[in-house]
Amino acid sequence: MRCVNVTETIETTETDVTLRHEGLYQVILYNDDANSMERVVMCLMKIFGHNTQLAVKIMLEAHEKGRAVAEIEPREAAQLHKDQLQSYGLLAAIEKCE
Repeated sequence: MRCVNVTETIETTETDVTLRHEGLYQVILYNDDANSMERVVMCLMKIFGHNTQLAVKIMLEAHEKGRAVAEIEPREAAQLHKDQLQSYGLLAAIEKCE
């Protein structure tokens, strides 16, 4: 999954207004040898509310590629979720979307 800039165009009677959502961050999950796949899936479901299918997809990407984007969200939420992942013993970081 790649970080994307989110742009939304709202049509008005006078002009088109483009709103750019700034300040989005990726929560990155890294592969590790300490946690089982099942535990990682459980943590993703608990912390982000991801369904099983999405949690498994993220876990497998981290397992196969070394890292995966678990979520894209505003900075405060991303920081909280990174801290929660780390509190469960998972390796995680946040990166600003550009």
